[in-house]
Formats: sequence, structure tokens, C-alpha cells
Amino acid sequence: MKALTLALCILALLGSAASGYFWWQIGDTKKQLQSKLETERAGAEALREDLAKATAARTAVQADLTRSDADLGDAKSRLTAAEARTIQVAREAETLKRSVSEKEASEKKLTADLDALRRELVQTRLAAQSGSPEEIEKYKQTIATLEARVIHMQSTATTSAASSENGESNASSANPSRPELSARTAAARVAKVGRKNSFVVLELGTNDGVAVGQKFLLTRKGETIAESVISEVNAGYAIAQVVPSSIKTTLTAGDVATYTK
Repeated sequence: MKALTLALCILALLGSAASGYFWWQIGDTKKQLQSKLETERAGAEALREDLAKATAARTAVQADLTRSDADLGDAKSRLTAAEARTIQVAREAETLKRSVSEKEASEKKLTADLDALRRELVQTRLAAQSGSPEEIEKYKQTIATLEARVIHMQSTATTSAASSENGESNASSANPSRPELSARTAAARVAKVGRKNSFVVLELGTNDGVAVGQKFLLTRKGETIAESVISEVNAGYAIAQVVPSSIKTTLTAGDVATYTK
């Protein structure tokens, strides 16, 4: 009986020691796990901060890219306008050159005719000095007619010269009223579309009564796909800036522009 009691006591002591050991080991393992968890949490927080910084940097780059695209679109719009103006100026210069050449040829012919008429007048006066009374009377009538023609041609030559000197300055200083809107403004063709639908070039101009600030609806198959506002206009073309919020689909050359108030 005593041996059994002693054995039970020993087993109880061993169980208590084992329980204490395992309790200590569990507590130590728990501390290690908690330390590791804190380390992982700190690493995760650092990753979140890095992710936030990367996201902010990406947003800034996208904003810069958007501004760059807008600046590029504006630059291309100005380049297109400059090219169109260059072509228009070249055409006007060629027309002016032809006009000057035609006027110079006309003036040369007028001078030659006037010289020939003066020679004829001199010869008629010489002939009148040695003719009979009847012939003299006829010569007088001829001389009067020739003198009238000389005066008329001299007046024509003077007017032509004055027109050559003052015509261009008068034309440039004139301020003709803008013509009324033509029927073409109801269905004009889009000739070109700028980068990312930033602007369009319309086959309309001042000759059609188009002016800066006017609004045009852009349509396709009768459906409105965008709105635009004229920003620059010349005799044969106009540039319209597209309202970004109004774009419903990608614009293409061949779409129709319609004037709207």
C-alpha cells in the first residue's frame, strides 16, 4: 500500500514537472510568435507606405503625360493652321503676281497705243498744212477726233497708274462685312481630326460666313457624336476645338459638321 502511494506521488511530481516544462515552452513559443507577428506587421505597414508613394508617383506621371498630350495636340493644331496659312499666302501671292503681270502688260499696250496715236496726230497735222480747203476741213475733224482719243487714253493711263499704287493699300485697309452663313454650314465635311480628338479641321471658311466662337455639332449618320467651337478661321478652312465632355465616339475625317447657335 505504501509502495503504491509512493509510486503515485512520484507520478504526480513527474506530471507536475512535465506540465511546468510544457507551460514554459508554450509561453516562450508564444513570445517568439508575437515578436515575429510584430515584425511582419511592421513590414506590411512599410509595404503599404511604399505602395501609397508608388501610386502617388504614378498619378503624377499620368497627369504629366495628359498635359504633354494636350500640349502636343495644341502644337499640332497650330502647325496645321500655320501650314494652311502658308498655302493660302502662297496662293494669294501667285494671284497677285499674275494680276501685276497682266496690269503691266495692259499698261505697256496702252502706252504703245498712245504713242501710235500721237504719231498719227502729228502726221495728220503735217498733211493738213499742204491740202486743199476741203481736205483741210477733213483733217481738222480727224485731228479733233485724234486729240480726243489721246486725252482719253492719257486719262486711262493715269487712272491705271494710280490704281497700281493705291489699290493694294486700299484693299488691305478695307473692312468688308462678313458674308451671311452659306448653305454649306448645314453639312460641312470634317477634313482632318487632331490627336485624341482634340480638334478638327472643317472645309469651311470666312467665305461661308464662319467666324471664331461659332459652334458646330459633329454628326455621323444623323447622330450627334461631339460638339466643337471655332478657334481659327481662314478663307477656305476653319479649325474647331472639340469639347472633351461631349465626345461619344472616335472622330474621323468625313464626319459632318453642322452650325448651331
